[in-house]
Amino acid sequence: MDGKIHAVIGAGTGVTVAQSIGMEPVETAVLMTTGIIAALVPDLDTAGKLANRISLSHKMIQGFVRTTGIITGAYAWFGLSGYAMYIGLALGVFLLLIAPKFSQKLMLFVSGAAIIAAGVAMMEIWVWLTGVYVAIAALVAHRSYTHSLVGLLFFAIIAFYIQERFAMEGLFWTLVLAYASHLLADMRFVPGNKRGIKLFLPFSQKGI
Repeated sequence: MDGKIHAVIGAGTGVTVAQSIGMEPVETAVLMTTGIIAALVPDLDTAGKLANRISLSHKMIQGFVRTTGIITGAYAWFGLSGYAMYIGLALGVFLLLIAPKFSQKLMLFVSGAAIIAAGVAMMEIWVWLTGVYVAIAALVAHRSYTHSLVGLLFFAIIAFYIQERFAMEGLFWTLVLAYASHLLADMRFVPGNKRGIKLFLPFSQKGI
């Protein structure tokens, strides 16, 4: 399902939770925004909008590496001699060759590792757990573990620590229900979802 639809459902989830516990407009807006983000989280396993928001653009990194390779090669050719020139040229060619290898998935994994490091440094459990989730999402196939009960359970653990950290009523349920709404919206019973999701991974590969 399109990310915009997931976002709308997530927003509705946040508003519903807020209204059910009688929250003020400001708190309602916070839960609505939280619901939007949580509803997009399962699609971190693909190069979607949320993945692009939390990681550097792979195209930008590719361009930087290519430019560095060209500059290195040019400097070696015009400014060096002997073995140093050959080493510089080899390095420049190497950078040009590896530039296309910097995919969005790789950048997402690097971002996950950075979030883990930040969480450990900050001694914030929810931060480094989020980093673990992001790093794993970068490694798995689309609509696999992030779209399963295992992914939902792991995210619920993150949501628990977020609730503990910010102590805002309704935060946990907004996060969990908005995430779950994404899984429901991607199931086969929803028109247009022929592929469905593998909800019971790793115990079953069957799409539902």
